[in-house]
Amino acid sequence: VIAANAFGFSTNWITEWYAFDADVARELGLGAGERIAGFIHIGTATEAPVERERPDLAAITMRW
Repeated sequence: VIAANAFGFSTNWITEWYAFDADVARELGLGAGERIAGFIHIGTATEAPVERERPDLAAITMRW
């Protein structure tokens, strides 16, 4: 992902319901005990990504 971005490509790592679906795992030929971590999409963007809303860091982190 980092190398693709460095070469100017857009990337997205998605872990959705289909990463945990037994039928998807079977179709991809996964063996017993193998799991999908996610799906990486690499391509050329036609427009800038829309920034999503993110939580305030102070609300989800603490200093220790």
